[in-house]
Amino acid sequence: MKSPTVSVIIPTYNRAATLPRAIDSVIAQTVDSWEIIVIDDGSTDNTSEIINKYQRELGDRLQYITQTNRGASAARNVGIEAANRPFVAFLDSDDEYVPEKLEQQLALFDAAPDIGLVYCDYAFVDLDAKRHASAFDEKLLLARAVPSKEVSPGLRVCDSRLFQTLLRGYFIATITGMIRRDVLGSRIRFDERINYAEEWLFYLQVAKAARAGFVNESLCVHHFTDGSLARTNRVQNSIGLCKVLEAILETFPKLARSERKIVLGLLSRAHRQVAFNSDEAGEFGESARRFLRSFRCQPGRATLRSAVAAIVRACFGGNSQGSDLTKSGRGVTRSSA
Repeated sequence: MKSPTVSVIIPTYNRAATLPRAIDSVIAQTVDSWEIIVIDDGSTDNTSEIINKYQRELGDRLQYITQTNRGASAARNVGIEAANRPFVAFLDSDDEYVPEKLEQQLALFDAAPDIGLVYCDYAFVDLDAKRHASAFDEKLLLARAVPSKEVSPGLRVCDSRLFQTLLRGYFIATITGMIRRDVLGSRIRFDERINYAEEWLFYLQVAKAARAGFVNESLCVHHFTDGSLARTNRVQNSIGLCKVLEAILETFPKLARSERKIVLGLLSRAHRQVAFNSDEAGEFGESARRFLRSFRCQPGRATLRSAVAAIVRACFGGNSQGSDLTKSGRGVTRSSA
């Protein structure tokens, strides 16, 4: 066995039922130059017993780090700090790699030594247990818009427009990426203030710092989890989307004018969605505030009318006059920037 080349970081929290599948998928890789770093984010189930079993089998190829519950981003950051191999990869404890995942990504690094990030397509299993072969073809169509050049069958190197394409929407799932450890340095980390789409900001930072490539093949399997916040709470997702877009603007204060316009447009729509959600919940003050934030990001008469309508509803307790105004404003706003 060669000395480990890739540190596979697996954060986990009360996933004793699925963690073995994740670890087994690393053990089943067609290359053996890996180590596993499991960060237990305060689990209260029998995760430690499972890890003890694997440690007896894998020895020092498996690091087990425990911490109080701080969230997946914090756990991944702890894993990055513990990783001292040339490459870092991520795997969530309820997902899995296909056997060729690490081999294919390392092959692209060998074919294009100047790149710092390799990502890939992935399959996913929905809540009805139906397997879908390609997220890029079914869910993340923007991924197909990235300009790239094939350097070997299925292995492609992206040009400098990856960053701008990624600004338009996130399509690099956390588990699909492999990164040169030196690209991350001491600065690029997951933002621990964000708990929705945090991988978007993370991979934007990586794409800004280094050239990238991708394997045009599904090398991971993502399992939708019943009850997951990201799947079930659309209101919180909209709020989370606002937070990550605001963090993108904060992290990249010198975006080109066209790039900033992309992010502000997305942020305007996200605030507007929160405004509609707030209006439906009878939170008219919050609805007005969100419409005004949307207007500041991307001024438009329809958004301003919706803000005024929400203010009227807040002032008059949602009487019929305010209700009519909001309904009128909503109809226009949904179809107009």
